[in-house]
Amino acid sequence: MSGAGTGSSGAAAASGPRKFIKPGTVVLCLRGHHAGKKAVILKVHEGGLGNKKFPLVTVAGIDKPPRRIKRGMGQKKIKRKLAFKVFFKHINYQHFMPTRYSFSNALTMADPASVEELLKKSATPKDRKAKRRAIAKEFEDFYVKSATTGGDKAASAKWFMSKLYF
Repeated sequence: MSGAGTGSSGAAAASGPRKFIKPGTVVLCLRGHHAGKKAVILKVHEGGLGNKKFPLVTVAGIDKPPRRIKRGMGQKKIKRKLAFKVFFKHINYQHFMPTRYSFSNALTMADPASVEELLKKSATPKDRKAKRRAIAKEFEDFYVKSATTGGDKAASAKWFMSKLYF
C-alpha cells in the first residue's frame, strides 16, 4: 500500500490560488464534449460558483477552427472555410491542462461578464446563439488580421486558432 500514513488522497491539496491559472491562459479541455479542444480562460473562480463547490474557470473555446485555404478557391468558399464555431463553459480545474501560451486579446473579444450571464439558466437560447456568433466573428476578424501582419503574438494566436492533432 503506497502512501500509507501520509494522509493524502493522491491529489495535490490546493493551498491557495494557482498563479499560472489566470485570465488569458490557453488551456486544453480534457473531458466531456469539448475534449481535445483549445480554450482561453476568461474568469477564475477559486472558491467555486453557486452550487459548484470546486475551483473552476469560465472559458471561451474554439469548437470548429478555420480550415486551409488554397489558391484556386473563390471568395464564397474562402468565407465559408474561415468560419469559426465557439463555445463557452465552466470547467473544473481537474478537467483542463494549461499551456504555456496566452491569448490576452480574447478578453477584449469575449467580455467575461456577458459570458457569465449567458451561462446562467435564465439566459435564452436565442441570446446565447447571437453572442456565440458575435464572438466567432471577432475571432475570425482577428485571425484574418493576424495572418496578414505576422509577429510573435500572431504566432501564438495562430496556434490557438488551429486544429489540435493527436
